[in-house]
Amino acid sequence: MDKKEFLARLPQGAVTAPARPPGPAEAPPRDLLAELSAKLKGAGMGVHLRETPAEALAHALDLIRQSGAERVGAADLGPELNGRLPQAARQAGLELVAAGDGQAEPRQLEPLQAGLTRADLALASVGGLVQAARPGGGRLMSLLPWLHVVLLSAGDVLPSLDDLPAALNDPARFPGGPPPAVSIIGGPSKTGDIEAVIVLGAHGPGRVEVVVWSQAGA
Repeated sequence: MDKKEFLARLPQGAVTAPARPPGPAEAPPRDLLAELSAKLKGAGMGVHLRETPAEALAHALDLIRQSGAERVGAADLGPELNGRLPQAARQAGLELVAAGDGQAEPRQLEPLQAGLTRADLALASVGGLVQAARPGGGRLMSLLPWLHVVLLSAGDVLPSLDDLPAALNDPARFPGGPPPAVSIIGGPSKTGDIEAVIVLGAHGPGRVEVVVWSQAGA
């Protein structure tokens, strides 16, 4: 068979490609705050939702007052809250101790029944609160007192652990560069080493309360 005969046997006209099957339906947007709240509660943490930073701070201090604590160690709470904190603490009847990382003298920290911090980030998929190592940060107060109250902006909630490296390298979040270390808080401190009996507060706080605000502003 010569070339001319071979070409004559080929189908004439354009060849229609088979239809491509439809892809999977686009997943609906995730409600990161609802996902995070469910994971935090499942890990034994209290979750409290408020609208504004001021409301969140007032509620956090009220939780501390209701616990019976009279002194609270506070770390850097961010520009929305630092200026409000002294007056809010006075109104709540609490003695305020500046206890951010690298700030407090050891003699100021005992007895310190409660610590107030702000989570730098949170991870919805695992229910983790991220405390970055930085001057004035909250890693010390996330470990030392029995009660740890954490303030969190809904805008700082990330979908998953995979999103954490990019956030830590974001100069808008960390102008001085990525922090040298982070702590990811997954719930109250607990151990079951002795006869498999769960004991809270073995190596850190026995109670963790998270107060989240959903809107920017006052």
